[in-house]
Amino acid sequence: MRVKVPHKMVHLDFKHPTPANTPTSTTTTHATTDPKHQTTTFPHSEHPPTDNCLLIVLPPATPHRAPDIAPPPTSCSRDCNCNCKDRLDFSASCAVLRPKYPSEDIMPKRSREERVALEKRSKLAAPNEDDEEPSINQYIGWTVPTEDYGLPTINIADVNPETFYSEYIKPRRPVVIRGVLPDVTQIEKWKSVSYLEEMVGDQSIMVEKRSSTKDSFGKGNEIRMKFKQFLQLIKEGDDKHYLTTQDVQANSDGRPDLMSPFMKVLQGDFPLRPELMGNLIPQNINMWLGNNNDGASSGLHHDYHDNLYIVLKGRKRFRLYSPIDTENMYTRGVLMKVHSNGRINYAGEETTAYGADLKSDAAALAARRKDEAEKMLEEAEQAVEEGKPGAHEQLERAEEELEQAMDAVLDAEMGDDEDDDGATSTTDEEYYGDQRRLVDKTVKNPNNFSRILAHLLDDEEKLKEAYPDLLNANAAFCNVEAGSILYLPASWFHEVTSYGTKDGHLAMNYWFHPPDGNKFDAPYSTNFWPNDYRDRFDND
Repeated sequence: MRVKVPHKMVHLDFKHPTPANTPTSTTTTHATTDPKHQTTTFPHSEHPPTDNCLLIVLPPATPHRAPDIAPPPTSCSRDCNCNCKDRLDFSASCAVLRPKYPSEDIMPKRSREERVALEKRSKLAAPNEDDEEPSINQYIGWTVPTEDYGLPTINIADVNPETFYSEYIKPRRPVVIRGVLPDVTQIEKWKSVSYLEEMVGDQSIMVEKRSSTKDSFGKGNEIRMKFKQFLQLIKEGDDKHYLTTQDVQANSDGRPDLMSPFMKVLQGDFPLRPELMGNLIPQNINMWLGNNNDGASSGLHHDYHDNLYIVLKGRKRFRLYSPIDTENMYTRGVLMKVHSNGRINYAGEETTAYGADLKSDAAALAARRKDEAEKMLEEAEQAVEEGKPGAHEQLERAEEELEQAMDAVLDAEMGDDEDDDGATSTTDEEYYGDQRRLVDKTVKNPNNFSRILAHLLDDEEKLKEAYPDLLNANAAFCNVEAGSILYLPASWFHEVTSYGTKDGHLAMNYWFHPPDGNKFDAPYSTNFWPNDYRDRFDND
């Protein structure tokens, strides 16, 4: 989806020399470009005498492979009834035209909402006159150096939390780790089906179901069942069901829990914060369980958090792409920004680099400011009582600061209650069990999944025809077997093929909020997540 063109707006002025259905010559005519106005004219053979078709090309996010000019389109697909025989092979980097695809099943037409979001993105991405590059993709971390790159493996005994942070977490570099984490050894008990059945057999879980063994997972088609029912399916060799991430409930403060109810039953088997990950703050903890001897694909996608993926049974084959290639991945969501640490934002899902919702981040900062202002006021009042010099001036400043802090809190609260257009926000709420609200729910066809079907990833000819930009991205590969771990930074695209043993494949993972700081002791640029974790767990 990243198009290698100069960072300028391009206006394609399609001329209509003859009326529709009038026979014309089929001789190919090359496009001509006016350098002054960046206007390219393409003679058409079968255009009706209607208004000219207009194409707005969005600036590319990554310039390192840009040719001198944009590839000329063969036709347009705007709703102008021009009867063009072909479509432009441009993908989502075009705000009006859509690409040439062999079938609508592979790449459906973009909705009106998506086109509006693309136009919004073009305005945000348009560089200033003094800027040399657009700002959509700001990723500065490690990238895959060559095609078919083999990801290195390190031994757990050769790293400590500080070196792991400096060599892998901070530079955003994935790596395979051989060995067992010293403080996460108890999950080895999960290899016993009888142990899981005894501990969580009666727990209710959501299991993803695919329609056939040729289909990939990751489409959000889920069904509910008891854990022991799912274990029975695994025993019988079923390979159409897969235990993945679970919906989590909101706690009493409205914050998402770290794990689903059934994982809480197993919480005694693992720490909330494994020592290797240093000062990163956990976001979610999951179990992954399935059964497939021939390999079951997750589909090409990325996650929003740093992943520590621990394989207990079977084998996982990972295909990886760096966030620098986000525009080449044909995501379902409309890309708005890639932060410097790789955190990806789609239209309607804008966050900070460390993954905090913008309104929540503003509210947290306002609340912290209010707490500090109240402390300042208390100290000033004490100074007045003690008759200290300048105490009254100190009190006035503290009162003024508290008033401003309270205004900031009010502004943040008002922002939570209203949408951008002033309408009151509403969300769908679902309940089960103890009637607590579900959050972080699984959705169908999520934004972070690629439109490229898994079986096409190794078919170069079909990729050239339907998804040519993917061929510009360097892929890394690795196998993660039982007894090994993969560290995968946030927003690294990956397609995972899982291979099971006689009783399935099993893994456990931690997701951590993506760090955007530069220090081991302070991996985040603000204290938003450390404060949130302290308020939720350290005071228990």
